[in-house]
Amino acid sequence: MRGRPTLVVAVTALGLASCGSGSSGAETLPDVDVIRITDGEVISASDLDGPAVVNLWATYCAPCRAEMPAFEQVANDIGDQVRFIGVNEGDDAASAQAFLDEVGVTFDQYLDANGALTDALRVTALPATVVVDADGAVLTVHSGALDEQGIRDLVADHLTAAP
Repeated sequence: MRGRPTLVVAVTALGLASCGSGSSGAETLPDVDVIRITDGEVISASDLDGPAVVNLWATYCAPCRAEMPAFEQVANDIGDQVRFIGVNEGDDAASAQAFLDEVGVTFDQYLDANGALTDALRVTALPATVVVDADGAVLTVHSGALDEQGIRDLVADHLTAAP
């Protein structure tokens, strides 16, 4: 039992560093419903146009909050070449919108109320970032928070249309 508190501390520290880890086995964005936060319109994730960077996040996730300004900056810089989309997992629209207003994010946002999108993408931790080509093919899934340069690198590495 002596080693158990150390294990608990180590697991807690990992959880705080990024709300976990995960990977994707999906080949395209799945045909699951997401809800546009601004107007409540329900669409299929498979209908989200690419090329795109899809940021999966939640209001309870501290690393998600930390990376949001970087996503907003890159979206402002190259959003005419690559679509930026946020997908909140598990919150209601009012809570998600209050969070977005607080952190100053303005790019398209959707709700994955029951986690169907994150489940289909086999994402087990937030934040996660999915890069999708113009045909909807998932090119990569990055688990964990990104800074501005990390976002730019993902785009440059996976989407040829981006700087």
